Amino acid sequence: VFMTMLMLVFRSSLKERVHVLLEECDVRAYTEMPETIGAGQSGPAEGVSFYPGVNSVIMVAVDDIHADRVEAAVKAWCDEVLQRPGSLKPSLRIFSWPCRQLI
Repeated sequence: VFMTMLMLVFRSSLKERVHVLLEECDVRAYTEMPETIGAGQSGPAEGVSFYPGVNSVIMVAVDDIHADRVEAAVKAWCDEVLQRPGSLKPSLRIFSWPCRQLI
């Protein structure tokens, strides 16, 4: 079965919002890796006192229709946030690649 693998990387503080977005897109099966560390455009996420944030990663294999729904929902939410005075782009990124379920 051919699908698309989505990897959502986001500040852990956005966890509830990301879960709502996935639910609104009818995505209910996923793997979540909480409290990951790394660095990106918005700086380090290392979970120590001088870099207080940590990231979470959600991976989900979906068909193209659901991949498009998630992409559109996240883009719409990010655009909505950016409309607020003084707001910054949310620390949320989505990556995708083709995948195939083997078993």
